[in-house]
Amino acid sequence: MRRFAILIFTIALIAPAFSQTTEQLVEICTAQLTGATYLQDFQVQLGVAEPGKPVPVAKYSILLSQKTQYRFSICNADHSQGKAIIQLFDGRGLIGSNYSAASGKDFPSFDIQIQKTGVYHVFISFQDGKPGTAVGIMSFVKRL
Repeated sequence: MRRFAILIFTIALIAPAFSQTTEQLVEICTAQLTGATYLQDFQVQLGVAEPGKPVPVAKYSILLSQKTQYRFSICNADHSQGKAIIQLFDGRGLIGSNYSAASGKDFPSFDIQIQKTGVYHVFISFQDGKPGTAVGIMSFVKRL
């Protein structure tokens, strides 16, 4: 029993040294931006969805400009159990996502052309309500 306690204690001390911080994840994710300029990040750490309750979602409001193309990227931490989904909503509903429910495929990013200046909403969650840590990145691609 004592050996088991020592093992658990040792893992608890060493594990944080090897896990990614959200700041490191931002650096990794922004290094992958090609043809886009970093504007803002959304750091997320969500727990598991409780039975019978909705999946936890991190929500952010942002101001986007008309005639501008933006890119929204998502990067999962190595230790995340869930796969992150980033979605963009306007006042009428979903307008972009890195996940296609129809095909079941997910992508590292999606581009969107904004036609109307206004407040938009970024939602980040994890598939199947699994817990996880991720970073969403909003970047500028070009003026249209």
